[in-house]
Amino acid sequence: LNSVVRMSLIEMQFIKKELLSALVAMDELMGSNEMNMQVAAMTPAVILLMAIRRGFRVLFYSLFQFGKSKEEIYSSFRQTILDIERLLLMRDNPPSPPGPLEWGFTRPKPNETSSSTSNNDPKDRSSQQTLSAEDLGMLLLHIHECRNILWQSRRRFRSDVLRNVSEDLAELAGERGPVSVSQQLQIISRMTRTYPFMKVVSSGVPFEMIIPGGG
Repeated sequence: LNSVVRMSLIEMQFIKKELLSALVAMDELMGSNEMNMQVAAMTPAVILLMAIRRGFRVLFYSLFQFGKSKEEIYSSFRQTILDIERLLLMRDNPPSPPGPLEWGFTRPKPNETSSSTSNNDPKDRSSQQTLSAEDLGMLLLHIHECRNILWQSRRRFRSDVLRNVSEDLAELAGERGPVSVSQQLQIISRMTRTYPFMKVVSSGVPFEMIIPGGG
């Protein structure tokens, strides 16, 4: 009888030890997963805060008209680049002004004809064409406006885009060396091809619905 009681007590102590070991293991597991459980509990609150912040910014821009949205900033930059392209296109190899009208008819001399033809070669003039002082000043004003847009709205652009656009504007202004009008037009074309914000996304509306009387 004593041996049976002793064996029962030993088994009870063994079961108690195993239970305590299991409880310790469960406590360790709960402690290791406590951080994950806290993050999981905070996720809905973070998502809600981000949605409220975005909605507040939209209301802030639309109702109070304070600041500009990303689309408005991109549109302003594209409009300034369009003004620069207009200026350069009007100065890219323009035709020479007509000579003064004279009464009567005089036959030009052969040497004069050949000299005027060689001076008015469009290929030579297009490769050497540069802006005048007034046009260069207008170009620098447009470039300064582009730089102001980049600086004031630098959070709307990625860091690599800011760096590349600033380098393109420096080349366009001639700060990296002399450039001709044709080279400046090539820089504008490269910027239009490279940067996504320079491309206008189609709205999907057909031209027949935009142009009055179309179709």
